[in-house]
Order: sequence, then C-alpha cells, then structure tokens
Amino acid sequence: MDFSKLFSTLSLTGEDIPPHSTTRPAGKPKFVKFLPGDNGEGMPEIFFEDPRTYKPKPGPHGQIQTWGIFPYHKDNIWDFDGIQMMYRTMAHQFSYDNRGGKPWPEKQFMDVLKDRKREQLSKLDLADLDKKDIVIKIRLKFLQDANGDHRIWRRVRLSAGMKIGVFQDKVLSPVLNWVRNLHCYTFTDLRDGAVFGPEDANATDIMHINQVGYDYLPDDKYMLAHLFSKVGDTFGHLYDYGDKWYHEIEIEKIFPLEESYGRVQILDGKGMCPGENMRGSYRYEDFLKAYDTDSYTEQVKKRREILDCPNYKGFGKPPSLFNIDAFDIDQANERLIAALSSPNSVRAGMKAFTMPINPSAEDSRTGKLKKGQSIQREWDYESHGYWQETTSSTKDKRSQSACAACGKPGGQDLKTCSGCRAILYCSAEHQKAHWKDVHKKQCSRKYLKK
Repeated sequence: MDFSKLFSTLSLTGEDIPPHSTTRPAGKPKFVKFLPGDNGEGMPEIFFEDPRTYKPKPGPHGQIQTWGIFPYHKDNIWDFDGIQMMYRTMAHQFSYDNRGGKPWPEKQFMDVLKDRKREQLSKLDLADLDKKDIVIKIRLKFLQDANGDHRIWRRVRLSAGMKIGVFQDKVLSPVLNWVRNLHCYTFTDLRDGAVFGPEDANATDIMHINQVGYDYLPDDKYMLAHLFSKVGDTFGHLYDYGDKWYHEIEIEKIFPLEESYGRVQILDGKGMCPGENMRGSYRYEDFLKAYDTDSYTEQVKKRREILDCPNYKGFGKPPSLFNIDAFDIDQANERLIAALSSPNSVRAGMKAFTMPINPSAEDSRTGKLKKGQSIQREWDYESHGYWQETTSSTKDKRSQSACAACGKPGGQDLKTCSGCRAILYCSAEHQKAHWKDVHKKQCSRKYLKK
C-alpha cells in the first residue's frame, strides 16, 4: 500500500502523519508462513518463534499477560505499538484471509497456542474446586489514594464453577456498575498468560483486539476455577479494548465443599465506578488526582462529567449528592438481581450508539437473528441517535447459566420457569421466592392469565 497517497487523500501532512517504523523481527520465522510482500514488518518478534514449543516469559511482578506476546512496562502492563499494528493491517488486509487465502501469520501462531491451552484444560483435574464457593476481591488497577490504598474495589462471594462469561455479564458488570454488553473484555490466567473472551463479540472496540492479545478462548466454555488454583492467586480482567480499564481479581478465600452453597453475595466495596468512555485507567488516575485538589466548583463539574456517562444514566440525583469515594451496596444488589433475572447478553449484537442519517436506516452490524432474538432500540433525542442491542427471550444453555434467584451454576440440574420458559432455577424453593419478589412482574402475560 502506498501510504503517502493515502495520507494525501486524507489531507494529512507533517506532524499529522503517525510515525511508521520499517523494522521487523530478526531472522526467519520458525513456524508461520508469509505471503509475498510481507516480511513481518510491524509485528511482535514472538511470532517468529515456534508456537509448539514457545514458553512465555513473566513480567516484573512474576505474572504473564496476553499470552506473553508483548514486552512489559514496569507496572506489569503489556507494551504494544498500536500505530505499527495499524500500518501492518492496512498494508496486508486485502491479502490474508481474502477469498479463502492464507490466514494471517499472527493467527497461525495463535491457533497453536489456543490448541495447546485447550488440551491442557481438557486434562486438568479441578479436584472439586468448581463445586466450591470463593471470596474474590475485584480491584481497578492504578486508582489509588494518597495512602496507596485502592479507591475502587468490590468483595464478592460466589461459586468457582460459574462460567467466566456469565460472571462478567451477570456479576462483575452489575456489581461494579459497568454497562452490560457494551464493550469487549478479556480475562487472563496470569500463570501462563492464556486469554479468555466473548465469542462472536461485535462491539466497536473489537477493532483493537490485536492490542489485547490477538485472540482468545471462548469464555462461555470455561469456569472461574480454570483461572486459579489456591488462595492468593490473582487473574486479570481488561474491560473495553479501546479505553482499557485494568482490573485484578484476587482469591481471598476458598470454602470447603460442605460450606459451599453457590449463592452470589456482594460483601462490601469502596468507590463509585468510573464513567464509561472516560478513556481508561491511566487517564482516570489523572482525573482523580486532579479531583482531589480541585475547588468545590471544579469537583462538581467533574461529577457531572461522570454522571453524563452511560452507566450513570439512572442515577437520578443532583451532582452534589454524588460521592466519588462511596459504594452503594443496595444499588449494586438491585443491579445484580436484575442481571441474574435476565437471559445472557447476546455478544453478537452488543449495545452500541448510532446517529443515523435516516432514522429508518439499518444498523450494518446486525446479522441474522436467531430464534427468540430481537433488536431493541432506545432513542436519545438530545444526542440525535439511539442505543441498539440484540436481546434474547429464550432460556440460556444450562451449562452457560446460573440460577435466576441466587446465581448458583447448576448445569443440567437447573429447572425452567414453566411460564416464560426463559429463566432457570436451582430449586423449587428459589423459584417460589423469586416469583414473589421479582419474576411475577417479568413472566409472560399468557401464563399469568391462566
């Protein structure tokens, strides 16, 4: 590709043009195959290794991030070059995988790593860890007060047998107050760097997948128990491939089998969740430091900035009543109850905001809908657009769900609501209690008329 012509067409000159490096890994690739015209320029040097024998190296904290592909910053976060990734994609996007052609060298490498991890997990003996309850502490990284204490964290009890995808959708997101199904995410086994994420995700930030590890195993096939083995272990969570909100999740306690009942419980926490789209952990760290020294007037402006974000749409109070360091456990429980009482989010139709030229225009991201799926639109006339998401009214796969009343992952033992047939329960007792408190308002009208 002639980049000079491209930048001329875009009217970019001088400092407006991003720097383009022509460096490439040294030597010949030991496994991947390149098409003519591609010499590996702009790709991490790890891809010149043999993925069949590749051993990832840990970072400065002894943890392995993103399959070990990238070098590390001193803060243990991987160091990627997004500009060179962009140049590489632009230069070869019409060659690889085009009309049945050869897959990208990066994909050739990643497919082997994923196969190796799948094989390892298939032979793993969990020793009933998946049947035990755990207490986890979820921390947003780099957001610390003057004493070095984490400003935003949550402590939760739940079953280690919960599928990773269900955990992100129905527990972590509502407990923290991220918007469900808005952005892509990953979980990382910090022992070997293996990455798990949402299958078929189509959020806008999926375009940055190369920056977060290139590829991952489907998180609806594996459990939290696959990410750790003992108390004190941690695993990583990245939310939003564009902004990049870094989380660390620590295993604080593992209950004996006889003391495990599977119920999801929010134990305590601290700090309000950052606003969606506030540009990630590092920028929000600066935001909080400025907030701490601001005048009252400036602090109110910053609170308004947070409250204008999608995850605070329903706050319903003036900015003066927003305490950035508080944690409202009652509101968190309300969000958790609502999430558990609903079907899993549809990753192939993730939430997105659209500003159409024609109000009746179709969203190009929308693919063929499956049985029970529908497209929901919520107009925001002040912003001249609408929020769109694909939702499902059919029950989840039992192996990828949890009890709507308590959050216990019961697999094939989960029973279906005989009315709407969309919600699953671990016991008749929980179904009756949930019906009285919650589900009576949700269930199908046809059933209620009987």
